[in-house]
Amino acid sequence: MGEFTGVDPLRLRELANALQGLADRLETDGATIRDLFSKWGGALSQSVLTQQTSQVADDAHDMALRASLAYNLFLQPRFTSANSPHSNWVNIEWDVSKIDTATEGQQEAVKLLQALNDPDNPQSRTTIRMLSQSLEDHADDPAYLEAFMKFGGLDASVRAARFLHEQDGTHGSTVLSKDSQEILARFGLAVQSATSLAEDGKIQLPASYLDKLTSPPNGDMWSVGMLFQYGPKGDKWDPKVLSSVGGAMLDWRSKQQMRPNYSAPSTNIAGYVPGGYVESDNPWYDNLGLDVSYITAGADDAAARIQAIAANDPSVILMQRVSENADASRLLLTGPDGAKHAKVLVDDKWHTPGPQSFNEAQWPAAVITAATTDRAGHPEESVEAAANVINAGAAEYGDEKKKSDYDKSQYPVPSQITHALAQVFATYVPDFAQSHGMPKDQAAAPATGTDSNGMLIVGHQTALNFISMIAQNSGDAGHLVNSVNAQISLTSAKGMDSPDATTYLTNLAELQGVVTAGAYQTGLDSKKLQDEANKKAQLWIDSVGGAVTSIPGLPVGAEWVQTAITAGLPAVKESFSTDNAQKYAEEAGTKFYDDQSSMRLPLMQGLVISSQIKPPEGHPEWANGQIKLEDAGDLTDFNSWWQQVARQQGGKLDGFDDDMRDAFERGNSAN
Repeated sequence: MGEFTGVDPLRLRELANALQGLADRLETDGATIRDLFSKWGGALSQSVLTQQTSQVADDAHDMALRASLAYNLFLQPRFTSANSPHSNWVNIEWDVSKIDTATEGQQEAVKLLQALNDPDNPQSRTTIRMLSQSLEDHADDPAYLEAFMKFGGLDASVRAARFLHEQDGTHGSTVLSKDSQEILARFGLAVQSATSLAEDGKIQLPASYLDKLTSPPNGDMWSVGMLFQYGPKGDKWDPKVLSSVGGAMLDWRSKQQMRPNYSAPSTNIAGYVPGGYVESDNPWYDNLGLDVSYITAGADDAAARIQAIAANDPSVILMQRVSENADASRLLLTGPDGAKHAKVLVDDKWHTPGPQSFNEAQWPAAVITAATTDRAGHPEESVEAAANVINAGAAEYGDEKKKSDYDKSQYPVPSQITHALAQVFATYVPDFAQSHGMPKDQAAAPATGTDSNGMLIVGHQTALNFISMIAQNSGDAGHLVNSVNAQISLTSAKGMDSPDATTYLTNLAELQGVVTAGAYQTGLDSKKLQDEANKKAQLWIDSVGGAVTSIPGLPVGAEWVQTAITAGLPAVKESFSTDNAQKYAEEAGTKFYDDQSSMRLPLMQGLVISSQIKPPEGHPEWANGQIKLEDAGDLTDFNSWWQQVARQQGGKLDGFDDDMRDAFERGNSAN
């Protein structure tokens, strides 16, 4: 451009935003536009439309950079001279490659801090909004981000949410306006991009820069949480950064009463007493205007605000983001603080007392699953995380046993957590089984030594309490039974001629005895436990059937249990799949006849699925492992079939049965 043109920075930003809107529309609707032109027989070349889409996107990007520079220059001090009426004019480079973005980043960080420090100035919010757009424009600019963060931009980003909330106020359950949420999304993007570049060594930030996010001014973890709430998803963040902030958030959470207690409606001699929330002194959400106390808040206001408390809980928000990043999940549950973090994750406080319920526990549960179940890709980290979770779950059961009826009414056992723990158990069944004979009080720990094969060890009492923690939710108790049965089926499918197979089957039977004992501790009798197992049996049978097809040949020696782990992982994944679980009804016809004899079923399922034996006459449907014992006739057919197969195998099957019954009794009685 050869001539000067005066610009208004605010209107230039409007132009840049309009261009970006056009670019976005061409990107999303371009295929439809080209298709319609083709159908209409238009003369315009399709390649021209594609080129124009790309050109508009480039123009929008460049115009946004000019708009950011214009507003930055507008904020800088200007000096006039009587001898030069245009001495305060500044030049907006048309060629954006000539813009010194490092200087721009430094200047904008300073102006942003000034705006945050001057909340009574009506111009401050406009400044924050405009500079947030500059952050978005420069999200992929290392020079800008390094300068911005070094000169106070990270401090400003952490403070932004509190400033915006105080500007917006609280309206019902809303603590941030839509405009504020969009601003925070831009700050979150900038922080994510800058910290990722720093961890990759592409920009230099102060060595202690993470302290800004883990120890914010005045302990304002809510403001930190909002950067993650409205910023990028967890998989975009650097794992170290995300796990560090997640760990700090769990530490903060452990020192708070995250939710108010609830007093249910009742009647007494004076008449009806309405229910209401009972708050602790100075709860973390008080300065968000979310008072729910029955003393000061009406029922309707309290009902709306309790939703906002759950929605604004920064620890729940961080766990969602951590769960979206498996590497961060593993980092959170390993290392020197892994055990401490596991304790917080399995705690029963991921819940809101009262008549409204929210799905808060789904995210800590998702972190547990992400951290512990990738034994193939990250065996050492997964096992260490699993050991910490198992110990935490066992300890939490000790706390659960001490709870009063009132405590249970406020904080029942969270089903999402027990479901995640059940998946941990299913993933590590071979390890639990191989821990036969360990000292009773041996805590779960990664096995050491050159032949540890990425396994863990765990003593009987720790295993028993962990199992009892899970079995408090009866549906997950069914998963415990089936996950052991799955390994019995897989083992029989691989072939039972190896001494290692015999030992492993015996160990599995003993573990099934521990499962039964753990369920009994929670009040589940034999019939109820088997009923719960039956409800999930079909899901597991189908999953095991799929896993059998990928089982390698009969392993030898120390390879046996490692093969058992590898073979079992697909079945665990399929059985705990949410999509798969929805395909199966909660009722099933199979009726086990007693705890010990029930282990015959998975043995025969493995043999018939792997085609080592044929189904009995009259039951061709049993060929795929779906052995349903719905009446006395089916039970007679099954027992007759067992007898025939046992006779054909020279009594070997009866030997397995006897050994497994004895082992079951050991596991069931070793308290």
